[in-house]
Amino acid sequence: MGYEAPNHSRILALSLMINVFFALVAFYAVWHWYDLRIEMNKLSNSYRKLEQELNLTKAQMEYYKKQAEYYSSLISSGAATTGIMGHASVPIVAIHAVQKGFNLQYDGVVLTADIELREGKGRILVNTVPKIGIDVQTSITTAVKVAEEITGVSLGKTDVVLTIKASREVNVVDGPSAGAALTVALIAAIRGDTLNKTVYITGTINNDKSIGPVGGIAEKALAAAANGSKIFLVPKGQSRIVIYIPHESHPLPGFTIITYEKKIMNLQDYLKDAGYQIAVKEVQSIEDAYRIFTG
Repeated sequence: MGYEAPNHSRILALSLMINVFFALVAFYAVWHWYDLRIEMNKLSNSYRKLEQELNLTKAQMEYYKKQAEYYSSLISSGAATTGIMGHASVPIVAIHAVQKGFNLQYDGVVLTADIELREGKGRILVNTVPKIGIDVQTSITTAVKVAEEITGVSLGKTDVVLTIKASREVNVVDGPSAGAALTVALIAAIRGDTLNKTVYITGTINNDKSIGPVGGIAEKALAAAANGSKIFLVPKGQSRIVIYIPHESHPLPGFTIITYEKKIMNLQDYLKDAGYQIAVKEVQSIEDAYRIFTG
């Protein structure tokens, strides 16, 4: 029986097939791992946006619920015999929706609220320039009642004309958060006081003169700071905020995955990290806020 030499070509081909097989398995595993990371990234972004929308919606719903409980009392008093004249302006910060590509994002925006008092029939007239998607009717109605109580002046024979101005058309999604600012401006218009233009405030106004919580604090604070604010007033308990810190990973050459880490931090420190020197103060009542605006 003769000796048969091994067929090196067959061994080489078999080895090559085995290597190709394992390479395909490895590529398949890496590809599906990458797909999984992409889906996780999408879920992380979706969760962050949904949480932001939920916070905004929750704040508005709580506000409207409180106001609905005493709508019957929101009828202008007829005790006044004559109307009064007055004017005041105040900046208001809000959240507006921005479409960026396929994503809907929320940014802070600064608007101006002009309040003019004229002799009239106790009407509340709201105008926006240009078109602004903002709902302030409930807020300004409550602001009138609170301002009457604080100043002791009836507006039953006075028309309140509110004009909200913006540099462009915006779709504001949290109108109730302007309530505190509108009340401050109303009191100033009645008393003839001058307001500090570097003081900004966000917060709803309640019939008991308290300032209620709102959403989008971080975005509003950034907008206020960029617009020249030196003091930013927030509702009590809202000087600490939730932010999302992006983290990049590069699983494969040319591929980038961004995930977000949820973190709670002080709003003033957050603004400082963004390059702004601005004092953040909590206020519980409209009287507290007014003293800072006129101090």
